[in-house]
Amino acid sequence: MFSTIEVGKKIAAYRKERNMTQMELADNLGVSYQAVSNWERGNSMPDISKLPELVSILGCSIDELLGNRKESELFKKVLEGDAKEYVKEQKVSVEELASAAPALKPSETESLVETVLDENSDRISLEDLVKIAPFVSEEFLMEWINRIDVVENIKGVTALAPFLAEESLDVLVKKIAKVGELSQISPLAPFLSEESLDTLVEKAFEEGKIGECTGLYPFLSSQAAKKLADQFMKNGNMKEFVKLAPFL
Repeated sequence: MFSTIEVGKKIAAYRKERNMTQMELADNLGVSYQAVSNWERGNSMPDISKLPELVSILGCSIDELLGNRKESELFKKVLEGDAKEYVKEQKVSVEELASAAPALKPSETESLVETVLDENSDRISLEDLVKIAPFVSEEFLMEWINRIDVVENIKGVTALAPFLAEESLDVLVKKIAKVGELSQISPLAPFLSEESLDTLVEKAFEEGKIGECTGLYPFLSSQAAKKLADQFMKNGNMKEFVKLAPFL
């Protein structure tokens, strides 16, 4: 896997070999000192458009700087404008693209990921989308989410949540086949619509897991809350009824 930390160490080592300060390297590249500092700490990657100039200043090749053959070759192909063909020929995976994405522009990442997913449209998974979510737009994610028929459990939803608005999260929730560990979605409850939360409660009823709805109580519709309360009373589960009572 491509490692920004290893690349950062190499940038620092080549810079020191040239007896340059971080400020001097930044000035030569037309970037901020903070940008170079972040590169060397492995917190971020130089934009791909800066790579030719960067390796020229450091006196190394892209291969020497990036190390991993597949990612470094991908960067060269992006610079040459041949990345899509390379992705197809080499069967580059979504995971490998996600590894290279910190150095790519969002539009470049989206274009290449689309190429990969188009080649494997029958095997699109939420896990694939989670890997590239930090590097693409919400619109791009939703385009592919809409092609997924079923979301197996809540885990994938919670992983994508930081990158999606309420409306998009609602679409995902409706695709959930099983609620699984309902407690995992409690932190997201304030950001989901009542309709989505009511859907989760219905699934919890189907799976016999209404006891896991505790974290959702403050955000449920009155109808869903009453349905839960009636069931708790029927089951003699007064402990959960007392917890739910303030929200009835």
